[in-house]
Amino acid sequence: MKVAASLAATVLFGACKDSTAPGGAAAIAAKDGTAQTAQAATALPLPLRVLVTDAASAPVSGVTVQWVVASGNGTLSAPSSVTDAAGIASVILTLGPTAGTQQVRAVVSGLAGSPVTFSATATAGPPGGGGVATRLILKDGGGQTGPVGTALAQPLRVSVLNALDQPVSGVTVQWAVTAGGGTVSTASSVSDAAGTASVILTLGTTAGLQQVTASSAGLTGSPATFSATATAAAQTDPVLVNTVSVPANYGAHDTFVRDGYAFAFIWNSGLRIYDVGNGSRGGSPANPVLVSSFVTSAAGSTDGPNVHNGWWFHNPVTNEKRYLFVGQEGPARLFLSTTGDIHVVDVSNLSAPQEVAFYHYPSIVGDSVGVHNFWMDEPNQILYAAFYNGGVVALDVSGTLSGDLAGRVIAQLRPGGAGNTFTWGVQLANGSLYAIDMLSGLSQLRLQGNTLSKLSGGSNVPERYSSDLWVHGNYAYTGTWNTRGGNAGNVLKVWQLSVSGAPTLVDSIKTVGISTVSDVEVTPDGRWLLFTAEGGAQGGLYLYSLADPAHPVFATKYIVSTGLHTGTFATINRRRYVFAAKNPASPAMMIFDVTAATP
Repeated sequence: MKVAASLAATVLFGACKDSTAPGGAAAIAAKDGTAQTAQAATALPLPLRVLVTDAASAPVSGVTVQWVVASGNGTLSAPSSVTDAAGIASVILTLGPTAGTQQVRAVVSGLAGSPVTFSATATAGPPGGGGVATRLILKDGGGQTGPVGTALAQPLRVSVLNALDQPVSGVTVQWAVTAGGGTVSTASSVSDAAGTASVILTLGTTAGLQQVTASSAGLTGSPATFSATATAAAQTDPVLVNTVSVPANYGAHDTFVRDGYAFAFIWNSGLRIYDVGNGSRGGSPANPVLVSSFVTSAAGSTDGPNVHNGWWFHNPVTNEKRYLFVGQEGPARLFLSTTGDIHVVDVSNLSAPQEVAFYHYPSIVGDSVGVHNFWMDEPNQILYAAFYNGGVVALDVSGTLSGDLAGRVIAQLRPGGAGNTFTWGVQLANGSLYAIDMLSGLSQLRLQGNTLSKLSGGSNVPERYSSDLWVHGNYAYTGTWNTRGGNAGNVLKVWQLSVSGAPTLVDSIKTVGISTVSDVEVTPDGRWLLFTAEGGAQGGLYLYSLADPAHPVFATKYIVSTGLHTGTFATINRRRYVFAAKNPASPAMMIFDVTAATP
């Protein structure tokens, strides 16, 4: 509320030791600048002015007037000023930060009327604050404790204030981690209507002190420092949060999770799309909500749609999220011939998917060829597909896709050559394309123009059939499958990679009680690895620490007696999950919370 007060010039008599009047000057009095009111911490609209006169009331020039703030903690434009030809001296007052009466004195010793006292009123600012920001202070969020590698329970918050300690909105605050190696959710944030700016801190991987600074140029209190403590996390097992049963028509085969949607590929029952955290249907990992289901064409296989896997393409060129590429895995003669096409589904309306295109690999010397797993080079709009006995195919998937995509083949290659190729999967990493082949092992490929060539590798796992792969940084992790030469497919292999030169095997990890390592994946931060296992009493989900990426260390497991065919990491609402495909006789999409298990 504004409290107005007149600016009064009060004539005070008495001795003063400041300025001494020169000859001729006799009196000092307020000239103008009276009756002013303004918001605290702002300058008065008019200067404070005094008039110095002689005994005949004529103006006297050259007289030095001292100005003194008597109350209110305001500031003056100058400590003194000299009267001009009109006998006037002036000063500008910027009011102090506190609402109420504020006073300034004009002093010339020896003159009648000295000192002259000016009184002004400072008013509080408008409701809700605003104005010029002057201070940055810690609000809350400091002093928290949490396990290493996890997000703190509460955000770190600062308040941006003006000179009246009122909130100021629209001020950018910079955030920086200064100790502990953690990460902040954003490098900067803007103060809201309450003057609050905030950030989420994910603690670093080392136990101990963690610090974050909040800064805003020119503000008192900047930078402000938050401290937190990271504690060594106790290892915990994966927590099963939901089991989504699917028809026992072979059942769930793979899951692709992106943008809070889970795409479940359920063999002849087709594709099912669930909201597991996107918010469109209120779903969550603990409560998936079905958005739609769709059965792709059976063309390409001899016994049904055989929906096996997929990739939801986010096109950075067009900003479309239009196409879902679906792999069809039909009947096969192992290592000789396979069946299954790529089916392209338009999911621009996730509630009503429509199949719009396909790609069929032509037979090789009378043997049909079927697809298995995918990888995408989204920036360049290229789909890489592993086609078992057909090897690797690169497809141009730019623009609008319709009908037969045979004319969009860029290049193809059988990594092991004729009779020694049965490619399981591919992954683009570090400028190369890596292919894992059940017969010929791990190879490094490269696409240049319209030519796909082999740079190195191959013929490096002669004792076992290879299965899945995942590349992160300078290491590749590959699985093994079933039995070859009396050796079970129960080994995870670790390879060191280089820009040139063959992949070098640096570790092999054998798991007792399984016959297949069927799927492998690494978290985006490179700190954790999962593999799914089948064929034996110890089938299920396995988690390994990659503190040393060359030598994974077992952390924990979740046993599923019928085995898990595939698994994939997904982060939803700052928690980490694994979506896994459980094998028959009771197939399901199993969802595990592994946040605590992978701190």
